[in-house]
Amino acid sequence: METKDRHRSTQRVIDILENIAQSGNAGLSLTELAARLGAPKSSLFPIIHTLCENKMISMNQQSGKYTMGYKTYELGSCYIQGDSVNASILELMNSITAQCRETCFFGELIDGDVFYVFKVDSPESLRMVTPGKKLPAYSSGIGKALLSDKTLEELRQLYPEPLTLLTPNTITDLSVLYQQLQVIKAQGIAFEKEESTQFIQCVAIPIHKNGLVRAALSVAVPVFRYSPEKEAMIIGLLKQAQIKIEMLLASNDWTHF
Repeated sequence: METKDRHRSTQRVIDILENIAQSGNAGLSLTELAARLGAPKSSLFPIIHTLCENKMISMNQQSGKYTMGYKTYELGSCYIQGDSVNASILELMNSITAQCRETCFFGELIDGDVFYVFKVDSPESLRMVTPGKKLPAYSSGIGKALLSDKTLEELRQLYPEPLTLLTPNTITDLSVLYQQLQVIKAQGIAFEKEESTQFIQCVAIPIHKNGLVRAALSVAVPVFRYSPEKEAMIIGLLKQAQIKIEMLLASNDWTHF
């Protein structure tokens, strides 16, 4: 459906929910939402009020900022529980985390960013915290796995602007990134150390459907817990899960990714 054919009021509700979701625990005030959406506060307030009344969003009385409400969690849970493929992927992720005791992620590529679809937290006291729901793909292991079948021209289209430095280790040269992606494509596994988040490194694998990279699975590890033995374990766990997930995708009419 073309943008011009979308119902304007419905699209406004979706835009509000997406922006609040992307803000994470920090939340957004009505003023901030109005600035992001380019809309007057007077037109947003009735929608915000209705979403609050229906527990889709929640307002912090002290800060006046809005975050996601528990009803959105219930809806998301229904989606996951109602899809056997999603449930199977989460079961595999839980198994990975149970064995290596590190945080596991499953994501897809959206406009050059990693969108984190699922996350299973490490049981350890120090764990990986997702920096928002999206992260530039070129800066992370999971993102590089997602980009691994892209041509240099496709990379240039995804990133027409200079690559942003997130940490001192972030790759900002597109040619260097492409060379690294060629190695990842050949080896079938991506590594990254403190390129998106300091003190965190990552191992990731691409997930294919119909011969194309459609998603990726990764494990993030604090640098001080990383070792050759743990790396070998994680690679083995990821490869086992890769086979099973790709079989699931191949045998199901599943178009989410």
